[in-house]
Amino acid sequence: MKKLIIIALIVSIITGFAVFQFATSLQKGADQKTQSVVLAAQAIPKGTVIQKEMLKTEEIPIELVHQLSLANQDDVLGRITKDNIEANEQILTTRLSDPTQENDNLAYSIEPNYRGVTILVDEERGVGGYLTKGDRVDLVATIVDKNVISSQYVVEDVVILEIGPKSTGDKGGEYTSVTLSVPAAEVTKLHDAVSAGMQTKYRLVLRSPVDHTILGAKPYPS
Repeated sequence: MKKLIIIALIVSIITGFAVFQFATSLQKGADQKTQSVVLAAQAIPKGTVIQKEMLKTEEIPIELVHQLSLANQDDVLGRITKDNIEANEQILTTRLSDPTQENDNLAYSIEPNYRGVTILVDEERGVGGYLTKGDRVDLVATIVDKNVISSQYVVEDVVILEIGPKSTGDKGGEYTSVTLSVPAAEVTKLHDAVSAGMQTKYRLVLRSPVDHTILGAKPYPS
């Protein structure tokens, strides 16, 4: 009888200890600090523009949060993946394009259905050297045909992606280059305008940053 009592006592002690440990773990879980983190809701391949349905936001233990993770989906939407991202993986800043950063790949600054096109400019063609990255410009071509001079818009309201370094030309004058973000359908027209040699001259025209009026460029050449 005594043995049964002793065994029952031991079992009750073990059971009580297990219950205590379980309750303690639950309490620790309830007291655990968490942080909101943006995760991939699905596998996202490299070179993908991130859409809302590709993301989810969850609370995870703060000690598991990567220092480069993001907490707000708005900081992720519309950016382009630079690497493959697996489902349920934290979205890290290093995995995404950032066109505001100087060291980021220029290709990630180009919107879909646009192309980056570089043209040479000088003081006359480049608004006196006052162009900067992010400015919006028009390109106007002047055509000389049998002593008849006419000018027309070739492309309008295109953004400058980058300004090239200054170089010295064959005649000693300085020139530089600008890279424009041009609608894909306008690229050949722009190329024709800047490649026509002595019969055509072109120049960039600086726009107000709040003026996006399109005057209606004619087919080049008209």
